[in-house]
Amino acid sequence: MELRHLRYFVAVAEELHFARAAERLHMAQQPLSFQIKQLEEELGVTLFRRTTRRVELTEAGRALLAQVYVALDHLRLGIETARSLERGETGSLVIGYASMALYNLVPLAVHHFRERFPAVQVTLRELCSPELEEHILEGTFDVGLAIQGMYEPGLIYETVLREQATVAIPKHHPLAKRKQVPLRALAAEPFVMYERAQRSLIHDQIMALCGGAGFRPNVVQEAASEQAVIGLVAAGVGVALVSTCMSGLRTEEVAYRPLTDPETPVEYAVVWKGEHPSPLVKAFLNIAREVSQHAGSHIES
Repeated sequence: MELRHLRYFVAVAEELHFARAAERLHMAQQPLSFQIKQLEEELGVTLFRRTTRRVELTEAGRALLAQVYVALDHLRLGIETARSLERGETGSLVIGYASMALYNLVPLAVHHFRERFPAVQVTLRELCSPELEEHILEGTFDVGLAIQGMYEPGLIYETVLREQATVAIPKHHPLAKRKQVPLRALAAEPFVMYERAQRSLIHDQIMALCGGAGFRPNVVQEAASEQAVIGLVAAGVGVALVSTCMSGLRTEEVAYRPLTDPETPVEYAVVWKGEHPSPLVKAFLNIAREVSQHAGSHIES
């Protein structure tokens, strides 16, 4: 039995007239009668009582019709669900993100995604590289917003936002009087640094940056979060290198100055597994591109 046999059966059952059913199905009456006879033989039941004047459903035919309606409804629902998934309108999306992205991309990107795709279940997970990338490779995260700096084989990275590195300085520190701060001017300063165990990528990037400028930073205090780093700078413990998106934190106590010599970009990338992202990942990527235009320097794709 094929799906078309069920459609033929429904048409005849609803019309109770083979000629009208055949017209509805855009086929000749004789082939339709033959297909219904084949269906009855295959099922081993009589579905219709036929006379020269009328066609009636048998009790078996009425029972089958009720179940066929249910089956066709399930089929239509399945087809529509599949199409919705293909369009990225339903399903679930697990987004991993680096905590620093909470200050630029994450809030607007997630807000706009939920607004456009209300039927999609969105789950957010904060995690830093390389653990974030590991979860994407394992399939526990669908997509990530990461600080650019590592490239994991098997993953695709698209940089969507570029900001400049900024020096966070205690408000009354002499360096706060400058409009911008060259990296070498920090050689003798005490540093507040991200804990390597918590922020290994950013920690190593800062160490490499200072090493390229000819000095090793004098780290006097480490902290696990962006808020803690800025809090320690506000307390006068030392200076810190941060992304521009954090320059709105504790501005009464902390001054933020552009880092120069070298100017150092902080790049944010959307990360996913494989060359062909799912419709939901594509939708999130497009929204991240849009949001980046308002959050900072957009990277043309």
